[in-house]
Amino acid sequence: MENNESIFDTICRMRDEQPGLPYRFQDERTAGQKDVLYVLASEGIPFWRKEDLAKECCGILKDLVHKEEAILTDPVLRHFLEHYPICSYFLELRERVRITLEAESGARERLYHLGMRLARSGTDPEQVKLGIILLGFFPYDTTKQIMRTLGYHSEYTLYVLESIQYVFPLQNNFIFELAKQTVGYGKLAAMFLLKPVTWEQQHWMMHEGIKSDFLANIYANLCIQKTDMRAYFKKTEITAANFTDFAYLICYADYNNDSLTLDAQLDFLYKFIDKRDYAASFIDLGALVSIWYQAVDFWQQDYDFISQNETKYRRTKTMWDTRIARYEKLVHKVESFLHQPKWRHIVYQEISAPKESDSLIMKVLVYLNMHPDFPAFMEVLSRQPLGFNMLDFFLKINPELYFDDVCEYLEAILNPDLYTLPLETEEPDNPSVTDLMRADEWLLRLFEVMSEKRKYNEAWCIRGIHYRHAGVRKKAVQVLQQHRKKWSDQVKHELQIALEKEPNIKLKRQIDRLLQPENPKNQKESRYLKMKQPPLSHAHTDKELLHTYIAGTQFHELSGVADFLKQGDLLQLVREADNAYDANAIAVATQAGYMLGYVPRSENPVLAKLIDAEERLYAILESPTVEMERPKITIVLKRTFFQAQPTEQGQGIILPFPPPKKKKYE
Repeated sequence: MENNESIFDTICRMRDEQPGLPYRFQDERTAGQKDVLYVLASEGIPFWRKEDLAKECCGILKDLVHKEEAILTDPVLRHFLEHYPICSYFLELRERVRITLEAESGARERLYHLGMRLARSGTDPEQVKLGIILLGFFPYDTTKQIMRTLGYHSEYTLYVLESIQYVFPLQNNFIFELAKQTVGYGKLAAMFLLKPVTWEQQHWMMHEGIKSDFLANIYANLCIQKTDMRAYFKKTEITAANFTDFAYLICYADYNNDSLTLDAQLDFLYKFIDKRDYAASFIDLGALVSIWYQAVDFWQQDYDFISQNETKYRRTKTMWDTRIARYEKLVHKVESFLHQPKWRHIVYQEISAPKESDSLIMKVLVYLNMHPDFPAFMEVLSRQPLGFNMLDFFLKINPELYFDDVCEYLEAILNPDLYTLPLETEEPDNPSVTDLMRADEWLLRLFEVMSEKRKYNEAWCIRGIHYRHAGVRKKAVQVLQQHRKKWSDQVKHELQIALEKEPNIKLKRQIDRLLQPENPKNQKESRYLKMKQPPLSHAHTDKELLHTYIAGTQFHELSGVADFLKQGDLLQLVREADNAYDANAIAVATQAGYMLGYVPRSENPVLAKLIDAEERLYAILESPTVEMERPKITIVLKRTFFQAQPTEQGQGIILPFPPPKKKKYE
């Protein structure tokens, strides 16, 4: 703002300098974000506290109506708004102002002028928001124009929308107007309150309203949750002209909600699939892939339910079999259609000039089993250099392919000053998503890959032991322990420096152990097993088999891993069929494969047969530590869903459903 210019005047000036709607001079990714998300997604403060703040604010307003010039600089109002943002209690404040106007008719004119001063002359956003709330009770032409001017800016859209309710005529039309002329979080607030009852409103919401560079998922979910829109989907025929709009909705909407019954969702997906010949773009491809994943997800949910409710399944077997047959048919329609070379070319076009979200791009790449060279992702990464979706694709799904590339990439983009920040003693709980937090997550995963895949990058390990995040330092120390024989002379020097600075007691002890010379005479076994299975995850459908303990821990060097294991951690079970002492031997190891001991000989015959029959078993650590005699574990059978099988690169996935295929679908 220039020369203490009011916010309203600034908006008017910028609007004249950059004409057109939506306002181009606002940051659509941040304007209104805090307030809209607080109101729509947060539980907020307790109701009684909101009432208290609304009452206190009303008291301040009553004092201000008698002042002339000092309203905007009043220290009491400024202090109150600074400490108690309007978003946390504005609905209660609006209601209290309404009651005040009903009880004190003489206050109307004074409150109107106060609202005008705050809305038009306020230099603080909270003052303007307060002014909007007051003006909402006065549906004059001048007021409407002020509301439009401010409402087109996403920082104030929410307050304009809420303030006009119950007073302004044709308010749904006004909400629709704001929805069309705003962006980002302002548009989100307008779409949330809009009731799309006319064909024009429904058509706009479907074909324009849900489009967004960064809020597509939220917009799409809002769309399918509205009763009138669900009726619109049902009655609207899918044509070549609107196929891509429906594809966009399918790509970004979450169908695991209560707004549609499962059968209604399947009907809608079948309706789209039957028009699949219209598919020609990446968003169309994304929709078909999303349908495949959605059908598989539906099937897995039913499979889990049937597994736990076999009696109910037998009573309604026909219904379940019919539904599963629908899933199978839907999946195979997608599979047969996507086995075309053209889709590979379309994917490369998208990643070279990305328009859709990272999550959708990743989903398609995984389905088509495509692994472009790392440089091909530079345009995707330029949008969010440390995006979580690309992190998953590179280091969770394809770590063997992209590990070295990611090491070089992180070295190029991370600021060297990150390794000089003060060290944190513990890992933060529920950290906010910031650029620093994103860097933490990428580095954590980088070291997890080193540990799980036996990869070693000494330069990154040295950086890791000096990094501010305690979790990253722990992971780096673990990797150094695994690859002790590969150390250069520099590693010990860097560990000495790290030992002196380390604030975490457990980690300090671990570094000290690493620096101690190995004693061959008293050395216990320290080895990693070659893991053939991917890392474990627990599911509620998994079945506990027995409670037992880890045998032979006294023969294994556990000091290096004990500090990193806790009660409830999952452990790998690895068959050693060629064990010279026990043909049924089952080793117990960490997720990374570090050997802890064995399942007791008396317990392993049946378990060995299960593993040999390709059942997946794992253990849960029940004791607080493994550095004890016979640490307790629970052996668990993993009930696996039928796994999708990738075909040749770029040709997609074939899902073997349990029922044999009786016909080939077109």
